[in-house]
Amino acid sequence: MEKTTLEISLSTPDDYAGLVEIDHLVWNEQTTPAPDIRWDSPQDYGRQFPAGSQIVARCNGKVCGYIFYKDVFPIPSNLHVADVAMAVHPDFHGQNIGTELMLAVEKSAKDKGKSKLSLRVLSTNEKAIRFYKKCGYLEQGRLVGEFYLNGQFVDDLLLYKHI
Repeated sequence: MEKTTLEISLSTPDDYAGLVEIDHLVWNEQTTPAPDIRWDSPQDYGRQFPAGSQIVARCNGKVCGYIFYKDVFPIPSNLHVADVAMAVHPDFHGQNIGTELMLAVEKSAKDKGKSKLSLRVLSTNEKAIRFYKKCGYLEQGRLVGEFYLNGQFVDDLLLYKHI
């Protein structure tokens, strides 16, 4: 069995096709309030997320996950907070890729002066909630019945971590 080599670095245009593949595999009615949003092409993805705007994990050269953060409110009193989003290719779940991406984003955000990371996750995404809590995230709020998906109202959980 081949040993997996994990590389984590900033995104490049060569990553776009793999990033599109991950988004199309990961985001559905259990994981996002907008499951019908699809990228038309890798170039379309690159226009939304230019090279260097994401941290990418590559397993044996294949894009296997990503993470990025952005300012929540671009005002001086909130510049210490960043909102995080991530996804890991289903074929690579359970291999600590998400944990390594979290460590990378925490270091990057801290280096840029951030002291709090926040994220949103659907209450139906139990696997992600367990993962985030394992990484030290705490619930800071719940938007009850925020989305209507698959014939049911779904809560949106607000999580945070001080770094």
